[in-house]
Amino acid sequence: MTADQLKICVCIKKRPIFARELENGEIDSVSFSNPRVIVHENKFKVDGITKYIENQEFEFDNTFNDNESNEQFYDVSVRPILDLVFNTGTITIFAYG
Repeated sequence: MTADQLKICVCIKKRPIFARELENGEIDSVSFSNPRVIVHENKFKVDGITKYIENQEFEFDNTFNDNESNEQFYDVSVRPILDLVFNTGTITIFAYG
């Protein structure tokens, strides 16, 4: 769904894992499947030895993985509301990161 079809639209764009994170042995622990984001959290069972992964799932209006371009993000999230902006509408865009 595009931003102009919603009153409030929350879109997420995943950043790629950094080279230094890979060098430190870190792994990418976030999966994206529009409109879902799944955070894979490493945990230990109560025995303190057995490892397992707990998945936390979140859903947004649109999600973009690290392989999708900023232009794709713009086309879905910003471009559809530009007419509103130029025709005396009011919008707020909050970007973090």
